[in-house]
Order: sequence, then structure tokens, then C-alpha cells
Amino acid sequence: MNIKKILKVISAIVAIAGVAAAVYLAIQKLTAPKEPEYFDDNDFFECDNEIEIVEAKDEDTAVEEAPKEEAPKKAAKKTAKKKAEKAE
Repeated sequence: MNIKKILKVISAIVAIAGVAAAVYLAIQKLTAPKEPEYFDDNDFFECDNEIEIVEAKDEDTAVEEAPKEEAPKKAAKKTAKKKAEKAE
């Protein structure tokens, strides 16, 4: 046999074995039982629970009323005029 033929056969066998291993690992990963993920409280930062309470003044919490817009009324008047003109 020729050395090139031997190398081609060996490389084909290695390629087939690689594909089979990839398929096997993919099936194992997809069909693995789902395990719940547990968290340790020490993994998170600690809170000292010393909350500072700040009282707001009455003036700061007052809500100003927004000025009423006149645009919708003007638009309604314009459409009423147009309807009256079309009716004539």
C-alpha cells in the first residue's frame, strides 16, 4: 500500500470518531437532568440596614399644575368650520 492511502484512511477514521464524539456530547448535554441552581447568601453584598430617613419639606413636594392647552379647542373649532363649509 501507498503511504498516502494509509494516511487518508487514518484521517477518515479520526474524522468519523470526532463527529461521533461531538454528537455524543451534544446528546448528553441536551438530555442531562435539570439541576436547580442554589445561591449562597454570602455571594451577595451585605446590607447593614442602617437606612437614613430624610423628611422632605412641604414646599418641595408641592405639584404645580400644568397650564391648560388651548390647542384641542382650536382644532375642534377648525373642524366645525370645515364641516359647516362642506355642508353648504
